Amino acid sequence: MHTRYYKTKITSIMAGFTAAAVTFAGGSAPQASAASSKVTDILFWAGHDSGELHKALIKEVAQFNASHPTIHVTFQAQHATTKGMAAYLAHKAPNVAMIATNAAQTFISANALLNLKPLINSKNGLTPAQIHQDYYPVVWNDMRSANGNQYLMPLEKKSSVVLYYNEDLMKKAHIVSAPTTWAQVVTDATKITNLGSSYHGIEWTPSVRQFFVMVMDFGGSVWSDAGHTKFNLNNEGARKAFAMLRTMVKKNILIPTKGYNYQLNFGTGHVGILIDASAGYTYDLGSVGGKFPMLAQSAPSGPVGHAYNYINGASLAMFNTGSKAEQEASWIFTKWMSGPANNTYWNKHTNYLPLGPAGMSMMTSFYKSNPAYKASFSNPKYWVIKPTDPNYSAAKAAMQSDFLKGLMGQESISTALKNMTNAGNKYMAGQERL
Repeated sequence: MHTRYYKTKITSIMAGFTAAAVTFAGGSAPQASAASSKVTDILFWAGHDSGELHKALIKEVAQFNASHPTIHVTFQAQHATTKGMAAYLAHKAPNVAMIATNAAQTFISANALLNLKPLINSKNGLTPAQIHQDYYPVVWNDMRSANGNQYLMPLEKKSSVVLYYNEDLMKKAHIVSAPTTWAQVVTDATKITNLGSSYHGIEWTPSVRQFFVMVMDFGGSVWSDAGHTKFNLNNEGARKAFAMLRTMVKKNILIPTKGYNYQLNFGTGHVGILIDASAGYTYDLGSVGGKFPMLAQSAPSGPVGHAYNYINGASLAMFNTGSKAEQEASWIFTKWMSGPANNTYWNKHTNYLPLGPAGMSMMTSFYKSNPAYKASFSNPKYWVIKPTDPNYSAAKAAMQSDFLKGLMGQESISTALKNMTNAGNKYMAGQERL
């Protein structure tokens, strides 16, 4: 696709796909005679419909089909989170789908998903030892339902905060190393801004979720309860994080943007730093197009001394549809897609994160030669998983208006945080809807 920082080439990632087919499949392919074995067809929906993520899904499904001759998966780029319920009610649901983890309860309540717990505990499932090796506890626990059942399997997890840097501007501003704290981010962004009127230290499309990470880094709280059902941003850590952002905006060190304009502007070579999710890396790099080397740095820490990170991403679900044979084939596909070998292929091509110790071990050599990818990974001990409450996304969106008003000085920081808390809680409680 293009050149990345430390001269890592995308061709080096793509090379060897064929040679890795056996290990990618998790072992030798089952042997079967085409004349004597019936092929079970299943349908898989996933919402990644463009870019490297779409290409990786196509490759993964093709590899599964090649290594499982009695099962054929048809992949369609469909957003099951938004279209899956209507498809289920119309008896046109896929067998397996990628859905937003926090949307699962809506499907569960409609009996649209299969409980995977019996399959996980079956002879063809996963042992406790396998689960321990394949998934970090924070990831596995995110899949479980409050009633003890499990309707999801891990598929992808991305970190919300990673720093991407224009190395040429770093050198021009006499910055010798990437920042590891938010205080250093402010200092470096100031130096880059001071290079001239055409330069911007940071361009960022304000994200409430990324702000939550900063709040925790500054010792503040986002929630008033352990179950993450009620917001509480009225605390000193939240005010300090907000003050940092607001001061940078006021001094033109940080330029708020809309949509993906930060990516486009970064590619001009006049922006020093991006605050982006790990999955944005391939798109940021595409905007750069080899015009300058792009450096990546892990999420910076704040006064608490370590870096938190919100971790989110879609999961795999099996719809309550199809014959017994189709459901058995769907489980084989789901387990394979979620497994560490396939997860490693996905991570190398999309910059998502290892789901557990086994995947991390498989990524070790890759990370060593691709430090820009390694920057996306942080200590799982400080991963904060996106709440599973189906109202969370709407609540977060409702907080955006006051967040922007506070950043731009149209509201005081205290007022903005108070209004954000109140708006978010109304949506979390279901009192208002978008």
